[in-house]
Amino acid sequence: MIHGIGIDTVEISRFKRAMDRWGDKLITRLFTPAELAYCLGQRSPERHLSARFAAKVSFFKALGRPVNYQAVEVAGDASGAPTLVSGAIEEGMSVSVSISHDGDLSIAQTIIERAS
Repeated sequence: MIHGIGIDTVEISRFKRAMDRWGDKLITRLFTPAELAYCLGQRSPERHLSARFAAKVSFFKALGRPVNYQAVEVAGDASGAPTLVSGAIEEGMSVSVSISHDGDLSIAQTIIERAS
């Protein structure tokens, strides 16, 4: 049974401007150390960070309530597919997330299912 579906898009150039303006204060508030270690090591960190931000917001929408950004981590499973790790994921919940980029946009969709 579907508990919720969330989707979010982020304009990469706008996210980059926010990073340039607010620097570490912004990214350390929004992302975990593991997310920062991965993304800041990439050629275009803003592309990877904006996608993770979209994933977190889509998760909040699917969950139906906000959670501290630091309490949600976008990680990769053994095959490299994105997964969400959070204490807000209750027992019996299954969370699926999809992340994509195209041009200047990052998009993420999250589906939360509950066992019936």
